[in-house]
Amino acid sequence: MKNKKLIFGAIFLFINGFFVAKVPEATNPKLAWVSAIFVIVLALPCFWALKNWLGPKRAAVIIVALGAFALFIENVAIATGLPYGEFSYGGDIGGKIIEVPWTVFFSWSPLVLGAYALGANVLRKTEAAKRSVGALVALTVLFLLLTDGVLDPGAIQQKFWTYKAGGLYYGVPFSNFCGWILSGAIGASIVYWLSGKRTDAPVSLISSLVLILAFWTSIAIFANLVIPAMLGAALLSWCFRENLK
Repeated sequence: MKNKKLIFGAIFLFINGFFVAKVPEATNPKLAWVSAIFVIVLALPCFWALKNWLGPKRAAVIIVALGAFALFIENVAIATGLPYGEFSYGGDIGGKIIEVPWTVFFSWSPLVLGAYALGANVLRKTEAAKRSVGALVALTVLFLLLTDGVLDPGAIQQKFWTYKAGGLYYGVPFSNFCGWILSGAIGASIVYWLSGKRTDAPVSLISSLVLILAFWTSIAIFANLVIPAMLGAALLSWCFRENLK
């Protein structure tokens, strides 16, 4: 039943992505509060799964740590250009804490937790690497990079944020992906240490990631972003086939 709910949720968000991509009024800055609520709601399935896995206290600590780190590193990036490159946010996803929308507190954590769970799931099938923390961090970073390859082009197309110098990958600079390697490794390490060095992350942690991917894959498809659309479809297919049986 849980898997069916997730599939229906993904279908709903895919349909929603069509309207965001095709109806300009859907991202009106006056409706920023709708986007903010949307971000929080998408994070809840993952946060609930985290609570069930580690208990409410550890889950709360991890959520706060990841959210605070996301706000910190993105404010640093906007001020210095490091590590993502020079970029700025639009006004469509909530009010700002210094230069970063407060919604980043809730939007980045589910991506890290979902990628961490995907990495843990891969290692469970690979006995030789089962206890390798380095392999888990590397896989988390890899899944985050792939996810960002779906999200970033669509977000730029929707003017949620822009990179000052642009970039070859649909306006995304190479420096952005380098930044995700750094922040992703730190994020994975935060989850590892604050979870009590747990590497048995449950598959249910990817629930929010699947919903987010469904939404942004839809935007990529209907905005004619070919590579992000193909990447998103491949990631969703893999998630459902290998992890939601």
